[in-house]
Amino acid sequence: MSDIASFDADHIQGIDFDPAAFAPGDIPTEAETGPIKLYSRDEVHTAIVDGVTMAADEAHVSNKGDRFTWAVSAVMTYLDAPSAPWAEVKNRHYTATPDSADDESPQYTRDQVSQAVNNGVDKAAERTGRRRFPDDLDNFVVNAALTLLDTPDADFYTVVAECYSDSPRVVRSWL
Repeated sequence: MSDIASFDADHIQGIDFDPAAFAPGDIPTEAETGPIKLYSRDEVHTAIVDGVTMAADEAHVSNKGDRFTWAVSAVMTYLDAPSAPWAEVKNRHYTATPDSADDESPQYTRDQVSQAVNNGVDKAAERTGRRRFPDDLDNFVVNAALTLLDTPDADFYTVVAECYSDSPRVVRSWL
């Protein structure tokens, strides 16, 4: 007997779902361990920009410097195309990116965002000629962005408490 012949339509359950009733990031999906929160492009962009701003402010440097602007471009490129060549990052960096209809649609898991943030900051450190590997300031950007993704009102002290075993004064001295 084929699978089609044994199909029983009486066991199909329909559900009502109104996506307009949810805010970005509120739509959970199910996994083996339970619901997974999804994030929108806007949420990720806000988190990386705010993370860069926090890191730059604590280090007393401009957040408009290459190390930060390239990192933001790389993160947003790798969010959609994790294995994109650097040429795509350069293209995004040098051209205005049109708004997308999917900017507010929750579509990225925390793991996808974490991978994009880590790879974007690492690749920007490597490609901008500062050094081959990311430094403490780059690592703080990653930690701040990922903390801000889940807690948008987090401050420097919150990031330090959640991500480091050292005091805020010690962490600040690294930046």
